Amino acid sequence: MTKPTPSALGSLALLAVASTACGPGAREDVLYVYAASSLQDAVREAARVYESENGGKVVLNTGSSGKLSVQIEQGGRADVFLSAGDVEMDRLQGLGLVLEDSRRVLVSNQLVVVVPSGERPVDRPADLAADWVEVLSIGHPGYVPAGRYAQAWLERAGLWDAVEARVLPGVNVRAALTAVGHGGANAGIVYATDAATSGRVKVTFRVPLHEGPRIAYPVAAMAERPRETRARGFVDFLASAEIQAIFERHGFLTADGG
Repeated sequence: MTKPTPSALGSLALLAVASTACGPGAREDVLYVYAASSLQDAVREAARVYESENGGKVVLNTGSSGKLSVQIEQGGRADVFLSAGDVEMDRLQGLGLVLEDSRRVLVSNQLVVVVPSGERPVDRPADLAADWVEVLSIGHPGYVPAGRYAQAWLERAGLWDAVEARVLPGVNVRAALTAVGHGGANAGIVYATDAATSGRVKVTFRVPLHEGPRIAYPVAAMAERPRETRARGFVDFLASAEIQAIFERHGFLTADGG
């Protein structure tokens, strides 16, 4: 009889874990929540409140909205998805993976321009095209909503063609922020909420809400999941006044941008 190789044993172990997690014996009190990177601090705090009030466990998976949506499409176990943009949620909804009547816009945000602490400020949008801004950090526009919003604003301001070659695309908005904070970029465009988490950058320009793109964070329960009732309840919980206050304390704007 042929002995299984170490790699084969590893594969069997992973299959056993997956079978236990997804099979009939899977814990009903565990809720899997996929959330955009920019939401991670607020959602983590909200999850602690939910666990203390409702029991059970919230398992949080954070990353760029684009990559999270791909994980869900490929079979990720998300019960609830909080995206930083409509594009990713729309795509999943088109695939029949979203409980449409549970979907709502949770919060909004604002774009800001940041530079490393102690460095030359960006006082106006046109400064981003100046020679001294050799590297501009933003989220990757292809799958990071913050990057997509940044590109839209730069295009509206007539600056995208001038700065595109200098763009350093981050895997998520926190990565774009980190690049500026550690001196890997002369400036960056990120959310106001993320800029507030770093002591290594300073905000030198806030994009007026009427000049930037509409920033929407949709949330929804996922379809064909074993914890649908609990997932719907969690979406309602996030929209409650108690939890909205947490989001506002972390710097998020209300769903209508207020």
